[in-house]
Amino acid sequence: MLKYPVVDTHDYYTPVKIPSEISPYGLEIPPLNVGQAGKVGLLVLVLENKEGKTTLVENYHKVPLQVQKALYIDENMPHMPYIYIMSPGGGILQGDRIRIDIHGHENTAFHITTQAATKIYRMEKNYATQMLNITLDKGAYAELLPDIIIPYRNSRFYQEVNLKIHEDATCLYSEILMPGRIASGESFLYEIFYSRFQATNLSGNFRCIDHMVFSPKQSNPKSLGIMGNWEVVANLYLLTKKIESRKLNDEIENTIQNTDNVCFASCALPRLDGIIIRILGKKSNDVVTVCRQIWNIIRIKLHGKPAPDLRK
Repeated sequence: MLKYPVVDTHDYYTPVKIPSEISPYGLEIPPLNVGQAGKVGLLVLVLENKEGKTTLVENYHKVPLQVQKALYIDENMPHMPYIYIMSPGGGILQGDRIRIDIHGHENTAFHITTQAATKIYRMEKNYATQMLNITLDKGAYAELLPDIIIPYRNSRFYQEVNLKIHEDATCLYSEILMPGRIASGESFLYEIFYSRFQATNLSGNFRCIDHMVFSPKQSNPKSLGIMGNWEVVANLYLLTKKIESRKLNDEIENTIQNTDNVCFASCALPRLDGIIIRILGKKSNDVVTVCRQIWNIIRIKLHGKPAPDLRK
């Protein structure tokens, strides 16, 4: 039986506060209105430490989200499951409201990713939202590293990541945004992409917040001070007190060098809560490579083990 009640109402799947940049697109969609069957997706994952091994004890999903069995594929950390989120519907459509709840109990360690890129399809009315609610108890370690996000022409998307994390827990979260379907000649032709990341402790006290908003038809992302000549952007957020943030930040900066293909910047959070990293690149492969290098540095610093080679 699920430990967390699943409420089947529209409000349950929708962020409490829709930004003013998104709300003007909130038109109903005939004949399949917002919040009806097939337009809401839910994923509830609960993980527990059982005799030193993290186990997925609860897995409830509703299309367009799905998770199969947890995989133990890391020889260096055999106690740590890898969980792949799948989308049988192929992507995110107009009017979709998606909610993902993840709870890592005390002393769990797990990795969550997606099976493939997240595609945000063309929209004529309304918009799509995704809420990711993460709770990490004392001693938990979580890596949430999904594949790239591809917003199609005229798509409108709001994503909200709410992290509640114990002072003695660690979370690494990333997102990589493409300019569109480059192979189809689409580059910055979507309406709006809005991503909000917020972290608090378990009592609700603030730790960090970050917003990323692109509205290509209102403000050219290629302008100086936004993306310039770059095409791909990635954000990495590390919340931890396990290692000294400034020293880790210095090591990352000394290891990852800006080149003609990639530009990055990082900073330690106040109160030594972790680090935030932003990466700009001309090609997705270049940005993905840098993200993996940073992940590997963090893995070695925290666990003395390299990051594995995930094949998808």
